[in-house]
Amino acid sequence: MQELFAFEAPVPFHLFEYSPPDVRGEQHWHSFYEIGYCIEGSGTFYFGDRAVRVSAGDLQFFPPYEPHIAKPDPGRAFRFFFLYFGADLFPDEDRQMLLAFRQTSVVNEHVLRGSNPDLLPLPRFFESMLEEYETRKTGYGALLRSRMLDLCVRLHRLEESLHTRESWNGMLKSLHQVKPALDFIERHFREPLKLQDLAAVLSLSESRTRHLFKASVGKGFKEYLAFARIQEAKRMLAKSDMSVTDIYLASGFQSSAPFYRSFQQLVGYSPLQYRCRLSHQE
Repeated sequence: MQELFAFEAPVPFHLFEYSPPDVRGEQHWHSFYEIGYCIEGSGTFYFGDRAVRVSAGDLQFFPPYEPHIAKPDPGRAFRFFFLYFGADLFPDEDRQMLLAFRQTSVVNEHVLRGSNPDLLPLPRFFESMLEEYETRKTGYGALLRSRMLDLCVRLHRLEESLHTRESWNGMLKSLHQVKPALDFIERHFREPLKLQDLAAVLSLSESRTRHLFKASVGKGFKEYLAFARIQEAKRMLAKSDMSVTDIYLASGFQSSAPFYRSFQQLVGYSPLQYRCRLSHQE
């Protein structure tokens, strides 16, 4: 599957400052978790088919494999801290803190600080993290982990407060239960997978697997599988001179119609248009 970034440091963490271009690009994704903090300006974040307004002081959360892109308002600055991290940044017993990242969401800093008055102002929080990350002083990895865990605990508690204890515990259980199916898709998405294959992996009925998948991932099984295959097709279009037919077959599609339909919907271009745009950017 295509990666737009890979961790190079020993710590599965990356933080940088970034201003999205004025022209809306195609949506991209990562196989890790992401936080965006809007430092200044305003604009729109596109999450798949959903458009969400974002302005200074907003935090955005992105789960793995969720397509997204930002576009500033005309004539306005739009500046962010973006933070990437892998689940293995935390020990296994603390990874339930990632439940707040189960779907894309936006929360304003004032809302977060309302229940966490002792929280360091987020511009200072990210600035101090960036300095630590760039200077890489002794023990920087341990410090980054501790600060990230602190932030995720606060986000976890905020999210938890919006649910009953019963529903919250149910979400925790579902997230843990569906992970073997997600790992299975990542290994086998090029094959002709069916819902019954995931049901066998999870030792559940097909109806229960369908419900669990939608509740935990926020997408249906077919939608998630198509997205994984399109990312592979994009990778091959960019990195090889294979024909489109060979590419869609190699990425797991059995025929051309669903491939072209999914590609146009997720990427916004036909496969040949996408390859042409990449060649003009070189």
